[in-house]
Amino acid sequence: GHLEWEESLEDCARREALEELGVTVGEMRFLCISNILAYGKHYVDVEFLGDIGSQEPRLAEPEAFSESGWFPLDDLPQPLFQAVWYALDSLRTACYYYPGSPSSAPDTGQ
Repeated sequence: GHLEWEESLEDCARREALEELGVTVGEMRFLCISNILAYGKHYVDVEFLGDIGSQEPRLAEPEAFSESGWFPLDDLPQPLFQAVWYALDSLRTACYYYPGSPSSAPDTGQ
């Protein structure tokens, strides 16, 4: 999603989770930031890790997605959006900044 005018990053993440997945996010912590030049656009992506308790995410905007599912981390579908790759890498390595230079871009299958 995209940040709305005068919206905090945390409020944006919570709003997008509710709009896209139908879940209310409780406690959150900053995960990482990435500079992504891909798909003909320039994104600065900020990722958070949030607690949704026992809620079950669902596609709240089915017209925006072709499908969804749960996958083992070692068997994720490809191609993988770069921001997702960076967030998963951040969880594994505790890296919090991905500058996005072409030489350091991950092979996400795209």
